[in-house]
Amino acid sequence: MIRINLLAADRPTTKKKSAAAVASAPGAVQAYLFLILFGGGAILVCAGAYWWKSGQIRDLDTQIAAAEKRQRELQAIKVQVDALEAKRNTFQLKVDLIERLKAEQGGPVHMLDEISKALPDFVWLTAMDQQGGNVKFTGESNSLTSVADFISALQRSGWFPDVQLGTSTQAPNTTLINFTLLAQFKSPEVAAKEKEAAARAAAAGPSPSPSPAAGRRR
Repeated sequence: MIRINLLAADRPTTKKKSAAAVASAPGAVQAYLFLILFGGGAILVCAGAYWWKSGQIRDLDTQIAAAEKRQRELQAIKVQVDALEAKRNTFQLKVDLIERLKAEQGGPVHMLDEISKALPDFVWLTAMDQQGGNVKFTGESNSLTSVADFISALQRSGWFPDVQLGTSTQAPNTTLINFTLLAQFKSPEVAAKEKEAAARAAAAGPSPSPSPAAGRRR
């Protein structure tokens, strides 16, 4: 009988596989080392980026905190400025009131002084009524010419910028003329300021009004 040893024939194949495995082992080690190095490098890059962004965030937080602190300081300063401005406005109102009262106190004195200076001969005042800056004169005169002279003298004084003849009638059984004058009493300084303001407003021209088409569009 012939015997075939199959196991003996397979031994060389096992040896060849072991040799191939041993030959391929260095390449696998290199691959593992590459993966380890790549992963470590990625971790280091991520860690560096994290610390860099963290530093930027800390800087921004510091800047925000400083800005908020500055804002609070400015807000406190603004409150103080507003309080001082309110006090200044209150004091200015008081000063304006005092000056107006002084002007009103001195107004009748100036008025009587200017009337006495402007009153011509043959003109007699019988009554005078004042309501604010408006004054009504009632009097008698021997002629309308004298009344006209009185009006002109009041206007030249500067304290009566506007004087108009109200009524003029001849008294019964006499040659006297009863008259009334309507005048405006105003300080020359105030009148000059109002005149300048009116001139500036006239020079600036009227503000443009919206066209009818624009009104319809609204």
